[in-house]
Amino acid sequence: MEYKPQKRLLGINNTKMLKSIELGYLTAILHLAPHKLSGVNICPKASLGCAMACLNTSGRGRFKFTQDSRLNKTYYFLKDRQKFLLQLDNEIKNFKKRAIKKGLKPAVRLNGTSDLIWERYPIKDGKNIMELNPDIIFYDYTKIKNRLSVKLPSNYHLTFSKSESNDNEIKELLTTAFNIAVVFNGSLPKTYLGRQVIDGDISDLRFLEPKGVIVGLSTKGKAKSDNTGFVVNVN
Repeated sequence: MEYKPQKRLLGINNTKMLKSIELGYLTAILHLAPHKLSGVNICPKASLGCAMACLNTSGRGRFKFTQDSRLNKTYYFLKDRQKFLLQLDNEIKNFKKRAIKKGLKPAVRLNGTSDLIWERYPIKDGKNIMELNPDIIFYDYTKIKNRLSVKLPSNYHLTFSKSESNDNEIKELLTTAFNIAVVFNGSLPKTYLGRQVIDGDISDLRFLEPKGVIVGLSTKGKAKSDNTGFVVNVN
């Protein structure tokens, strides 16, 4: 599990995330090698459908150099976590300066293609990455329901993701104000599971959305051929 030093961990050229600029935000994202590609499962609650439909190979992810980079960053995280976290913190602070210079608000998504519990990793003085950067909004999707049962950093927003195998957890969350992301095949319905459905493809800024909604996402990449039940068919 060797890794090469990384000059940069965060990316800001994701097409969907560039839409955030229109809403006044500059966003950065961290992409790692998802599920078990590194030999260590960094998406512990990934279902079969989730793993098969993962967006890891969409867009620039289809290129070998991108996959190699994500794998290398994952090895870096696994083998030298403290050094990784310190570099990540430094990059985020520099990213904040860049955003402010452009007249934009900084926002960071750490689990672009992973589901790591970042709030549990202390970096300096027992503080995690969110606590070290309290004036930056962090946001992610997760399938780890227990993360929603504890007090999260006030600047960390999580959206729960539906899969073909977590219906019981979805039922529990429907009694809360947490938003739930659902991948639909076809036109988005107006409601689903008794909740209003909003278009989650307009932007990636989940933290700006009202509470208690279904975040509807259209099928992309491998999800278009899903047959596991991960994708909800509406037509």
